[in-house]
Amino acid sequence: MLLKLYGTRGSVAVCNKETRKHGGNTTCIFIEARSGDMIIVDAGTGIRELGKDLTARGKHKLNLIFSHYHWDHIQGFPFFTPIFLKATELSIFGPPDEVSAEKALSYQMTMPYFPTGMSNLPSKITFKNLKKKLSIGSIDIDTIVNNHPNHTRGFRFTEGNKSFVFLTDNEVHAQDGKTPYDEFVSFIRGADLLIHDAQYTDEIYKKRLGWGHSTYNQVAALAHDAGVKELMITHHDHSSTDKFIEKNIKEVRKKYSKHKIEAAADGKTRRF
Repeated sequence: MLLKLYGTRGSVAVCNKETRKHGGNTTCIFIEARSGDMIIVDAGTGIRELGKDLTARGKHKLNLIFSHYHWDHIQGFPFFTPIFLKATELSIFGPPDEVSAEKALSYQMTMPYFPTGMSNLPSKITFKNLKKKLSIGSIDIDTIVNNHPNHTRGFRFTEGNKSFVFLTDNEVHAQDGKTPYDEFVSFIRGADLLIHDAQYTDEIYKKRLGWGHSTYNQVAALAHDAGVKELMITHHDHSSTDKFIEKNIKEVRKKYSKHKIEAAADGKTRRF
C-alpha cells in the first residue's frame, strides 16, 4: 500500500515563501493498493496535481472517497483532469447523511460559479453512498463519525497486516460531540500510522471551541492512548507558517518522546 499526500492545508489554499515546506494545497491524499486499485480521499486543491500525475501514468479507473463536503475538501474537483477524459471511470463514495456527493459537487459546478456542469463531463462517474465498512481491491476501509460541523467521516485503511488511520476535521474533545474520545482510541488502536487534524495550539483552541478541529497536544495524547507509535499532523491552518508548525511539532515531541511525530506536507509519501 502506497500513501502520498497531495494536500495538507485547512480552510483555504495558501501560497507564499513562509508555507513552502509543508505546502499550501487543501486536503487530498492518494492511496495505491497492491491490487493496483487507486483510492483518493477528498478533493481539495491538491487533487489538481494528483490528476496530472494519474493522467501521465495512464490511470483511468479511480475511486474517490469524501470525508465531508466543506469547501476545502471539494474545491479542487472541477480542476481534476481525469473527469474531462472519456476514458476515465470514476467511482465516488460520499456520506449521504445531509446531502449527497452528487449534489455537493454539482452545486459548485453550476453557473455562475463554474462554466461546465457535471452533466457535460465526458468521463463515466458513478456515485455511491459511503457505508460504515467497504473494500476497494485489496484494501479494507472502516469509517467512524468525526466531531465536526456537518456530517464527517474518518477512515482506517487496512491491507494485510498494515493499516493507517486518517482523521481530518475532528475535534477529539468536542462538547456534545457525536463520537466520544474512547471510541476514537478503539478505532485507532493497533494502526501503524495516525494522520490527524491538529489545526490549533491549546491557546488558540480556547477561542475555537466547537469549530471541529484539534490541537497538537490533544492529538499526541490520542496517539499515545491508542498505542500508535507514529503520528502525522495535518490540516494546518492557513495562517500557520512553516516555522510555526515546526515549533509546535518540536514542543510536542518533547512531551511524547517515545512516538515518531511529524508534520504532514504536500508530496510526502509512505509505503506500508
